[in-house]
Amino acid sequence: MKSLRLAPMGAVFPKIPCCRCADNVRSWDRIAGKTYCPHCLEELILGDAPPIAERPEKRRCSICRAPGTVRYLTFPLRSRRPIEVDLCGEHIRELVSRRLGPKAFGRLRKQLSHVQIQTNEIFLLHEAFYDGNGQALQPTPEEL
Repeated sequence: MKSLRLAPMGAVFPKIPCCRCADNVRSWDRIAGKTYCPHCLEELILGDAPPIAERPEKRRCSICRAPGTVRYLTFPLRSRRPIEVDLCGEHIRELVSRRLGPKAFGRLRKQLSHVQIQTNEIFLLHEAFYDGNGQALQPTPEEL
C-alpha cells in the first residue's frame, strides 16, 4: 500500500463534526480517523489543547519512510475523493503547524502529482503557507 493515496470511493463520510468542538460546517481533515477543524488544530499546535495520542500503525512515513505512522486524511479542492497520507509523529506535527521543510514539502508535492493533485489544492500545503520552493511562509508560532 502506498503511503500517500486516494481514499477508497465511498469509504469516507464527508461531514463528520470536529471531535473536539463538534463544528460540522465543512468536511474537516482527519488524524487517525478523528475529525479536527482548523481552529482545534491551531489550538493543538499552540499547546492550548490536549495533545493527540493515537496508536501508530505499522506503515512507513510518506516523507521519511520511518515506521510507525498516523493516517492523515484531507479533502483536496476540486477533488471528489479525499487523500490519505501516512505520517510519522514528527511530520504530522510539522504539516499541521505549517512547518514542513523544503525537502519534506517537495516529497509530498511529488507524491501528490502521482494522484493528479497539486499542493495548492491541499489546505495545509497551499501557496499561502509555502512558496514555490517549499519554504514555510506562515508557520504557527513555536509553543512556549
